[in-house]
Amino acid sequence: MTRYLLVTWDGAGNLVSTLGIARTLVADGHDVRMIGHASIQQRCGDQSTRFTPFTPAADWDPLEVPGNFEEEMEMIRGRLSFNPAIGDDVLAELEREAADVVIVDCMLFTALSAAEASGLPTAALVHTPYSVFRGGPLVEMFAVGIAPLNNYRAGLGLAPVTQLVELHDNPELALVALPKAFEPDSPDAPNVFRMGPVLDAPALQRTDEVVDLGDGSTPVVLVSLSTAEQDQVELLQSIADAVAGMPVRAIVTTGPAVDPATITAGANTQVVQYVPHGEILPAASLVITHAGLGTVMMSLGHGVPMVCVPLGRDQFFNAERVAALGAGLMLPPGADAAAVAGAASTVLNDGRFRDAAREMAATIGTYGGAAGAVTELEALTRRARNEVPVP
Repeated sequence: MTRYLLVTWDGAGNLVSTLGIARTLVADGHDVRMIGHASIQQRCGDQSTRFTPFTPAADWDPLEVPGNFEEEMEMIRGRLSFNPAIGDDVLAELEREAADVVIVDCMLFTALSAAEASGLPTAALVHTPYSVFRGGPLVEMFAVGIAPLNNYRAGLGLAPVTQLVELHDNPELALVALPKAFEPDSPDAPNVFRMGPVLDAPALQRTDEVVDLGDGSTPVVLVSLSTAEQDQVELLQSIADAVAGMPVRAIVTTGPAVDPATITAGANTQVVQYVPHGEILPAASLVITHAGLGTVMMSLGHGVPMVCVPLGRDQFFNAERVAALGAGLMLPPGADAAAVAGAASTVLNDGRFRDAAREMAATIGTYGGAAGAVTELEALTRRARNEVPVP
């Protein structure tokens, strides 16, 4: 039995791979505990792991409304990625109870630094597109945090970094939760293991909602925007208006950030707060989404094409990749009901989008998901214990 500490945060979609790995580790008989925001345990319930909440200094409210994208990025940088309290909490947790391996969310740079300082074997869990932290606008937005991060690292006795990507390359292992085919041609670092998406992860929210998928005679459309707060109500209503006039059966999931009662829906539409996508996607013909990576990977994993209307974060990159793969269309954030309906009709009626999505499903099926990640983690532990020679 190996003692694993998973360090994570409540970003909703990032928890898909985290909880999938945690559950698989537990099933393999390992001792697993998590440290993260208290809202994770409140929303997701018992995951058969021991849970330690971050201290108030590391607090994060996933339902807080950012004023705009720039304010959201400032909030992510200050309260999350470069927050020294998160790194301190990790070190305190390791002092309270030892671990053999630390698994850290890729966006928690002070936590990755703390794990490095601990000297324990570490895996970075990359739930975003791997390449977005290796170049492009997201790198520039996060670059302002390098100086304060290096101040924190100096206090831990660690060398400074010049690029944030070093925090992903320094650990013994980087688990990347998406297939290589989804990203542009760019080399993976030697420590990368592409586990691919986790399609059978535990539910991200406890629910007793039941959806009516019909008898199969009418196309089912799943509408899902962000589980977290991203000022999505207006867009969600536009999408509901769009599908109301289409010959489809629509299921709209609002997530905890939006009260389903605030959405006006047509007779062909059921609005619920949360139902695991895995319960709907096998019957779905189309997904209309903000292009969060969790939803995109789940949709592609089930061979369902998409209409993507990105709101922020890495969603523009994800939406562009869906379109480039031929598995859907991308619309601008302010798309109105007419634009959404037009794009949805195009994707539903052109079999090439479905064929491309199914091709990606076949590719995703060749990856190991959480089980593959756990195999790599167990191999990492054996190498650390010198039970097998280092390749």
